[in-house]
Amino acid sequence: MRVYTLFTPSHKGLYEDYFLKTLPDEFELHATELFEQECPTGSFYHEGWDKICYRKVELFVAACEESMGEHFFYCDVDVQFFGNVVDLLVREIGDFDIACQDDVTAYCSGVFVCKASHTTLAMFKAMKRNYNREDQTTLNEHLHMCQHKKLSPAFFTYGRVAARPWSGERFRVPENVLLHHANFVIGVENKKQIMDYTREKNFS
Repeated sequence: MRVYTLFTPSHKGLYEDYFLKTLPDEFELHATELFEQECPTGSFYHEGWDKICYRKVELFVAACEESMGEHFFYCDVDVQFFGNVVDLLVREIGDFDIACQDDVTAYCSGVFVCKASHTTLAMFKAMKRNYNREDQTTLNEHLHMCQHKKLSPAFFTYGRVAARPWSGERFRVPENVLLHHANFVIGVENKKQIMDYTREKNFS
């Protein structure tokens, strides 16, 4: 299965030290490095964040076109893996068009598996035309165009512990986590800290 991601200079360390080092061999990697740091801080909703998120929507369109008739996986680089996930992704999406990580109050655009088809391509193209602030809001406004569902808790985010940004507190990592996405975390250094913590607790 193809896996797509993209990153800017601020997130290159996350890409190299977490995402790439844990990515299972079962994936065919398609990574896009953006050399222009359009969001100077690399932090959620800071200046330029909307521009970076629009690049993600452009990638969704390209990934769908390149994978037509097959499944593809997209995930952000603040993701680490704890085992193989392709078989589970295929089982979980089933006959649906797209299955996204459960972001508690929304469908997460930072981790999803998609069946590349004319239906999903139409949705991604509509997202480009009607882009609204960032990729996740835009995705949730267009999911009605296809059959969609949420992925299981094996695809973990801190938001399932507390629906607010992580501020350094300790928490219990659920059993059988295969992927951890460091969203609900503001700032690259904080993302590294929660990823280290989750890895330690997942294998302790």
